[in-house]
Amino acid sequence: MIVSNVQHYKQERHLWPAAVQRGIDYILTRNLSEASLGRHALEGENGELMFANVQEAETRPAQEQLPESHAVYTDIQFLVSGEEKICFTKLHADIAVKENKFESHDIAFYELNGDEPETEVVLKPGMFAVCFPSDIHRPNCLVTEPRTNRKIVIKIHKDLLQL
Repeated sequence: MIVSNVQHYKQERHLWPAAVQRGIDYILTRNLSEASLGRHALEGENGELMFANVQEAETRPAQEQLPESHAVYTDIQFLVSGEEKICFTKLHADIAVKENKFESHDIAFYELNGDEPETEVVLKPGMFAVCFPSDIHRPNCLVTEPRTNRKIVIKIHKDLLQL
């Protein structure tokens, strides 16, 4: 997991995988924060290697948000407006899968038993979290009260992250 913001991006970008750098660059140079809602192809035929999902979503209490992970794509969750809490824990063999949709939608949902420590990060506009396949994440959690957020989720195919 990487958590940062656009204010520190130039100083930190050299530390991150090239595909993550490109994903943030696309957000900043293609004006994706003002793009229409939905999927926008960035790399590969029809965006299968990298694409952006521009979303508006209502935050909800963390206990109402299912923890999730992906097998093929890494997420960059970039907050455009609003605020949200995103919770993280590391994937391991003892965590129970509640619903496995890896084959059809590259997502699995988990049942955390309460013994799993989750790290909570509050995202404000201009902040982003990079969620790798080993990061179970619970996005769109409210901080103090429900609100509608605008965010960009860049999806980076695993082939772009291999050395």
